[in-house]
Amino acid sequence: MAMQHRETDAPAQQEAPEPSEAQDARGPGAGVASRRRRLFYLLLLVASALVLILVTVLVQRPADPEEYLTSAGYTGVFLMAVLGSAAPVWPLPGSWAAFIAAGLGLNPIFVGLAAGLGEPIGELAYYSLGIGGGAQLPTHRWKWYVRIQDWMRRWGGPTIFAVSAIPNFFVRLATTAAGTLHYPLWKFFIFCWAGKTIKSLAFAFAGAGLFEGVQRLIENVFDISC
Repeated sequence: MAMQHRETDAPAQQEAPEPSEAQDARGPGAGVASRRRRLFYLLLLVASALVLILVTVLVQRPADPEEYLTSAGYTGVFLMAVLGSAAPVWPLPGSWAAFIAAGLGLNPIFVGLAAGLGEPIGELAYYSLGIGGGAQLPTHRWKWYVRIQDWMRRWGGPTIFAVSAIPNFFVRLATTAAGTLHYPLWKFFIFCWAGKTIKSLAFAFAGAGLFEGVQRLIENVFDISC
């Protein structure tokens, strides 16, 4: 009887691989979705590069940022914010553009909103960089990048919001990590926009209240040194 039970159990054991067959059936659909996702991010990378080139050609590098902000107004603040976040080196980052523009008399609320919208658009360049070749970037060897990438895995949106709202040198590492981890673009933009807007409004109101006093202090120090 024991031999008969073993013989009847054998066919049941042979039928076990059915789940893997179902996974194989889902394989082609998953592959198509993956290719479409890669194509989307590739187009995003190309669009970001074109926007950066176009804005750079239109704006160029202002010889006098204060004069540029005075003449260009809120549009100038927006463009300076885009380039300040996208370009590796730029003479006037978006937050300081908001500080100076509000200090020169522009409405600090509109200035903060303009800079808060421009900066996350500029950060898309580093987000796209993380998507396109994040695994091959040398940043994986940096201690702080590994730590920030771990924060992104654990908390995601709050990490983006924190590094965007507080002035720091790690925002581009977090942005690149978000792209490398394929963090959803719409979530990234919302959290980045919220943090950047809060920071830009703070700089704008600080500029509206302190810029004139700081300018007078610099002039007095310059006169004394002469």
